[in-house]
Amino acid sequence: MRSLFGENWHEIEDAEALEKHWASAWILEQGSLTECVRACCRDEFQVKVLCHRFIEAPVFASQALAIDAGTSVLHREVLLCDGESPLVFACSLLPESALVGRYEELRQLGTRPLGHWIFSKPALHREEMLYATLPSDKVLFARLREVETLPDTLIGRKTLFTGASKPFLVSEFFLPALQERQ
Repeated sequence: MRSLFGENWHEIEDAEALEKHWASAWILEQGSLTECVRACCRDEFQVKVLCHRFIEAPVFASQALAIDAGTSVLHREVLLCDGESPLVFACSLLPESALVGRYEELRQLGTRPLGHWIFSKPALHREEMLYATLPSDKVLFARLREVETLPDTLIGRKTLFTGASKPFLVSEFFLPALQERQ
C-alpha cells in the first residue's frame, strides 16, 4: 500500500516526526474523521463532491485493492467543509465488484460522507493506516487546486478498509483551515 500516490508513506507506529505536527491528532484518529470534523465546525458541516465516477484502477492501487490493474473502481474526491471553508480533502477508490448488496448504495452517495457510512457498518474495519507529507503539485490534488489555494505540501493519511468482497482505499489530507479549528 505504500506505493499509492508515491513512495513517501510511513507507518503510524514510526510517527516520531508526526508528534509535533499540528495535524497529528487528526492523523492518529481511529474513529470517524467525518464526525470529528463535524464536531469542530463553526458553521454547517457539508460535503462538496469534486469527483464521483468509475475509472480503470490505476496500477499503483491494484495491489492494495486486490484487483487487476484496469478493473473498474469508483473514484470519489470530496471536500469536508465548515460552511464554505474546506477542511479535509478525501479521495477514495472502491472496486466496482464490491459495490453490491449492502454496499450498492455507495454508488450513489451524493453529498453524504463516505466516512459516516463506513463507521455505521460494523462489517468494515480498518486494516492498515499510513501517513505522508506530499507535494501539493501531485496529480492527486489537481481538482483540489482548482478550488483551493494550497501550501507547498499537504499531510494526510490513507486507510485500507476490509470487510466487503474487496478492500476500500480512503485517503484524507488536512487543509490549512483545519489548523484554525483546533
